[in-house]
Amino acid sequence: MSDIIIALGDKDNVFEDISILAKKVSENPEVIISTGKEIKNHIIEKSSALFIEQNIVMAFVDPSDEIIHSLEHQLLVLKERLQIILYYTSATKDFKKPIEGKEITFSKDKEKRTREHVLGILKRYDKVMTDKAFTVFKKMIRDESILEMELIKLINFIGERKEIRSKDVLAVVTETHEDSLFSLFDELSRMKKKEALNILENLLQNRLPIIVIQGFLVKQTRLMLQAKDMEGIFQPGLEYPLFQKTYNKWKEGLGLKPNDKKQHFPYQKPYYAYNLSKASQKFKRKKLVDFFDNLTDFDIKMKSGSKFERILLEHGLLET
Repeated sequence: MSDIIIALGDKDNVFEDISILAKKVSENPEVIISTGKEIKNHIIEKSSALFIEQNIVMAFVDPSDEIIHSLEHQLLVLKERLQIILYYTSATKDFKKPIEGKEITFSKDKEKRTREHVLGILKRYDKVMTDKAFTVFKKMIRDESILEMELIKLINFIGERKEIRSKDVLAVVTETHEDSLFSLFDELSRMKKKEALNILENLLQNRLPIIVIQGFLVKQTRLMLQAKDMEGIFQPGLEYPLFQKTYNKWKEGLGLKPNDKKQHFPYQKPYYAYNLSKASQKFKRKKLVDFFDNLTDFDIKMKSGSKFERILLEHGLLET
């Protein structure tokens, strides 16, 4: 196996740091973390085991020098069979390694750590990221242990293009939570505000940035307003087969072909357009315009530095 890793970090980043180190050894590591008296027991237990899975990583947090010295032989035997990490949360400047190993010092500055981690992965794939994209990505990924997995999604999303932009980050995040976002909008269209707030709570607990939720609602409301304007063409109560036939025929006669078709009702998939049309019929136009204005007002307040983003968004949903 490799050298024993001696990592110097802090108590706030223990699990994230160990996870990062473990994933450098195995794609799907099984991490065993020990502290205090558990350390001695786990070292003795594993060193005497006949068979050990290759993906096991053993991490010992703040082990005493006494334990390391007394079990040095077992550790040297174990390091040939699995990855060992000694993690210290409060190492001083005059720290001395209790055993031979590769020393790694983690930055305690959260933003610096995240930026260095992102830059390292981007360099590996010959990609770059704009500052705005990094800001959005940083808000989205608060658990550093899943950072690489989410960044790989972005790299795959942009394909051969070199630069990752903020709209790419938002697109991937929205795609990941798309079902819940559609459910949120569906409950709002049914006037089920309690259910809508429960879905919002779940999205926020899953660390979906408020700016993404607001952006999705703006897009959906804009599409519903466009569908509302088409009510003269699509009569209320149309069954889907007749709606689809009318929709496709009407779409063929359009000369306008915007660059961003996703933002325009005529260029949605027929069944999606059908559901938008049905939902828009439940609202008066003024109600949709008022909701759109609330979302726009929320966007302005958020960008001007409001500390009450969630309260403002919830208020806007309840006013629907």
